[in-house]
Amino acid sequence: MKRLLFLACTVLALTAMGARADYIVTQTVENAGQTQKITLKLKDGKCRVDATEQSSAIMDSNTGETVVLIHPQKAFIKISKEQMVAQAKAMKDMLGNQADNPAAVELKPTGKQETINGYETEEYTYDLNGIHNTVAVDKDFKNYQQLVTALYNVQNGPGMEAFRPLALPPDKFPGMPIRTTVEVMGQKVVTTLDSVQETTLSDADFAIPDGYKELQMNAAPSATLSPSPSPSAQLSPTPQK
Repeated sequence: MKRLLFLACTVLALTAMGARADYIVTQTVENAGQTQKITLKLKDGKCRVDATEQSSAIMDSNTGETVVLIHPQKAFIKISKEQMVAQAKAMKDMLGNQADNPAAVELKPTGKQETINGYETEEYTYDLNGIHNTVAVDKDFKNYQQLVTALYNVQNGPGMEAFRPLALPPDKFPGMPIRTTVEVMGQKVVTTLDSVQETTLSDADFAIPDGYKELQMNAAPSATLSPSPSPSAQLSPTPQK
């Protein structure tokens, strides 16, 4: 369940950090007393998430498929659109009633101003379908409108439909989200933007490396399997086709 909550909170935070060009985004994520550095690579509707040296996750909004790379084993797991739908439905069922329309939600200013990683921010809060959100935005962040759109589109890709009621549309943000705090089911996840770099990324960053073998689950996928870079499943290797 913790992995599923982490997935949902990660998706919500990523909603605010996408791009039309190729970008590398670095973040710090705090949850349950632990701090994790995350690097996102964005290109052509694809998002690669590197949270540890052990594993990476690649999400493709065009197909709805997610691939988790397990580097020490030179292996990978494919999570299909159908498996993503099952995970998203499990998250939706845990949260219960979701009657709020994201497009109708308004951010409420708290009046708090803070400098975060060199960014001058103003704080807003909003509640959406059982999730309390606090976001500190930089209204002067250059081209932030581009940066808050692409990963929202990833979230609207195949297999992610059940997460849509949990995410605020990008045009609701008055600036670039620098720090996002998501509180859900007693857990708090704080995501802070460290840096954004516009660059040209290789297609190889979003491909399965040569020599990696596919791992097949011996049992049907459960709600605990997620495309976060810490997969949990009973696995057996099969050669990559």
